[in-house]
Amino acid sequence: MEEIESACLDSLNGIPSRRPIIEMTIPSALDKTISPPGKHVINLFIQYTPYKPSDGSWEDSEYRSSFAQRCFDLIEEYAPGFKSSIIGYDMLTPPDLEREIGLTGANIFHGAMGLDSLFLMRPVKGCSNYRTPLKGLYLCGSGAHPGGGVMGAPGRNAALVAIQDIKGQI
Repeated sequence: MEEIESACLDSLNGIPSRRPIIEMTIPSALDKTISPPGKHVINLFIQYTPYKPSDGSWEDSEYRSSFAQRCFDLIEEYAPGFKSSIIGYDMLTPPDLEREIGLTGANIFHGAMGLDSLFLMRPVKGCSNYRTPLKGLYLCGSGAHPGGGVMGAPGRNAALVAIQDIKGQI
């Protein structure tokens, strides 16, 4: 918990975490078609990374590389030999996520998930039931209740509301 708090505080102070919180997945362990035989693809999701660092710029290749190496060094502590196994990498910083994927402010949850924007207040008061003021338009992404993640609950919930509305018209 101390490391999570420290990483969060670093980001709030405008610097990439000194000891980043890393979520690592290895999709090639399940899908052998995405990497050469004997090799793997690894995805690293780094938490608490500021959109605009106060100590440098994501546009600076040395700054980007330094942060990537910091992440690799941390993984090396838990998985010795990791760094020597890397044959290449691609990095998407918060501005890259906004530019390439359309995530405003690089926010994967389409807005903060604070106490003021949960349950009946997600995304805003009056639009928490998946319906919008435009008939037939429903909210079903990370910005809708219960929020982001890979669970698909906002989409399922919005679909159920849409089905209910269609049945009510018949």
